[in-house]
Amino acid sequence: MKKNIDIVPYRTSWEEDFQSEKKAIDQLLPEKAAIYHIGSTSIPNMFAMPIIDLMIVVTCLKKFDEFSDVLKTLGYEQLGDQSKQDRRFFIKCDDNCSFHIQVYAKGNAAVERNIAFREYMIAHTDQAMEYIKLKKELATNKSEYKRGRKEEFLDEIDRKASKWKK
Repeated sequence: MKKNIDIVPYRTSWEEDFQSEKKAIDQLLPEKAAIYHIGSTSIPNMFAMPIIDLMIVVTCLKKFDEFSDVLKTLGYEQLGDQSKQDRRFFIKCDDNCSFHIQVYAKGNAAVERNIAFREYMIAHTDQAMEYIKLKKELATNKSEYKRGRKEEFLDEIDRKASKWKK
């Protein structure tokens, strides 16, 4: 298993990749759902792991579970969710893992948190630059990248974004 995390400069293709995947998902889902581009790849000029994060917001997770298998036709695999956020989590891996999907029910606090984070980082380039610096520093150690200082930084940004959004 690789010990380092691949952090790459922003790619303009990320937004196009998101739009294309969103369209494919939209055509498969039997009910209308909001689909958002979230995470670092949704923030212009942000360095990121080259994985597009999508967030799907549905009316009811139990109802979504009845038809979630349609995502398999696009190459997605459903993973367990250890985050305790009451969500569904999917990955799409071919040669590389290229897409992650988080599915939440409307009203879940994580929906607003993810959107607020993205909007805050777009509006506050100084904070985005700090995040890039931290990501590059932590990318040499996969276990450190996933927790510790990065988690603390993100928690602080979430607090700031929540206040800023109000």
